[in-house]
Amino acid sequence: MQTPSKRGRPQEADPRRIARIALRLFVRKGFDRVTVGEIAEAASVSRRTLFRLFPSKSELVWDGLDEVRDVVRQRAASLGGAGLGIGEVLREFAEPFLRRLDAPEAAKTARQRLRLLAGAPALFNHPPLREIEAVIATTLAGSAGETPAPLVARTLVAATFAALIWWAEHGEGMTALEATRAAFTALARVDQGASSTAATSPKPLA
Repeated sequence: MQTPSKRGRPQEADPRRIARIALRLFVRKGFDRVTVGEIAEAASVSRRTLFRLFPSKSELVWDGLDEVRDVVRQRAASLGGAGLGIGEVLREFAEPFLRRLDAPEAAKTARQRLRLLAGAPALFNHPPLREIEAVIATTLAGSAGETPAPLVARTLVAATFAALIWWAEHGEGMTALEATRAAFTALARVDQGASSTAATSPKPLA
């Protein structure tokens, strides 16, 4: 006698698990060479489920960025357009997330993702990342001088990712936060040196 099959609500797909599987495929084969069908098959989900959770392949690379954007928005709202300096922006918005990468497994995954981003720069054209830049720009208003705050915000985000990609490729023995702090400290020294040189340079004769 055949045992009747049990039917019930299908198990909900885990987005984090799917993103980890996709990341492994991207690292092994390259972002452009992996198809949505391959990801769905490897994750044992339907293409429909995959597209419901991740409308595009880039969403799989940036898994979790929506939550980061929401936290940044909340933090910016609590600061109320304080006119932060560059160091304060790093401390308020980047450090809380970079500290999470102190955990070995989190650091390993972050390094894989960052190396992937380094090899596919088009992935940086991601709407939530631009939204984060826009929020940061609102906190810089009044402290950027004559320089447009959106320009400063985009530069800060780009410099942060440049430091993190270096950390992913060469930064063994350093944490993500240490590498980012070191990069910004060095940039500040360069700026101070340039300002000092400009101040002491002899003025041209009239």
